[in-house]
This record gives sequence, C-alpha cells and structure tokens, in this order.
Amino acid sequence: MPPAGSAPEVLRLLSAQTAAFLALLLAASAAHKLARFERARLAAHEFAGLPLGAAAPAAAAIALLETLAAALLIAPAQRATGGWLAAAIFGGYLALIARAIVEQREVDCGCSFGAARRLLGPFEALRNCVLVVLAMLAALASAAVAAPISLSQALAAVALLALYAALDQVMGIRPMRKGAVS
Repeated sequence: MPPAGSAPEVLRLLSAQTAAFLALLLAASAAHKLARFERARLAAHEFAGLPLGAAAPAAAAIALLETLAAALLIAPAQRATGGWLAAAIFGGYLALIARAIVEQREVDCGCSFGAARRLLGPFEALRNCVLVVLAMLAALASAAVAAPISLSQALAAVALLALYAALDQVMGIRPMRKGAVS
C-alpha cells in the first residue's frame, strides 16, 4: 500500500468515496422508482416520451440498471464496470434534461425524491454533468486502484446523499412572483 498522503493513496480513497456516494444515490433512485412506480411510469412516458405501453417496462428496467450499477460500484473488482454503467445512466438522464430544456416544457422528470412538475434548467443539467464526471472518474480511478469502501466512507456517502437531496429540494423551490403564491 502506498504511504498515507501519497497521490495513489489519495486517488484510492477518493475513488472509493465517490463510488460509495454514487452507489447510494443509484440505490435510492431505484428504490424510489419502485416505491412510487406509477410516478416512475408517468415520468418514462412524459419525460422520456415513451409510449404508455412501454413506460412501465422501461421504468422497471432503469430501476434494475440503477440497482446493478450500485452493486457493481460497491465491489472493488467490478467498480470500473459500475462506474461506466452509472455514467451511461446519468448521461441518458442528461440528454432527456437537455431535450426538456430546449423544448421549454414543464415535466416531472422523477429527478428528485419529491414530486415536482417544473421547467428544468441549468441546475439540473449541471447536476447531471457532475454525476457523469464523477461516475467516469470512479470508473477510471478504479481501473488502477480499487479499494473496499470503509465504514467511514459509507457514512460520508450517507451525508453526501443528504446534502444532495437538500440541495435538490432548495433548487426546486419556485421563487415567489410579485404577489403570486404557488
């Protein structure tokens, strides 16, 4: 093992921490889709533009892929595969977000843990760009040095997920318009 504080050791720790956060986020996202399956089905129809008949199987498939990516990210030997799968998932969401922004339509993208039909904007696009980059970094770093996720890293991942969810909720608040209450 490289000496503490060396570049390879820092990379190893950051890779495991990033993988833990992404795994937790993907697992929570999959669980949310399954717990609120009707919402996930409607998001697949309205947000992704799938026909109603294909929306339920697609929502179930994406929940399965998110679960698979989360499991792969946890296992050091499979982390690179999990990172690339996560990057593809987040990249697909990014493409759908970009389309909704260009079309300027209000959608419930299923992106947050609370129901919210709103116009998507730079925050959602930037958030998913960051998630794609984090997933790619986890994949690339794990190809060289993959380490098991420690208890402290798992706890830090829970804290990061709480911050992520809080930021998402704050960014989803519509500002009050002159005298208008939403």
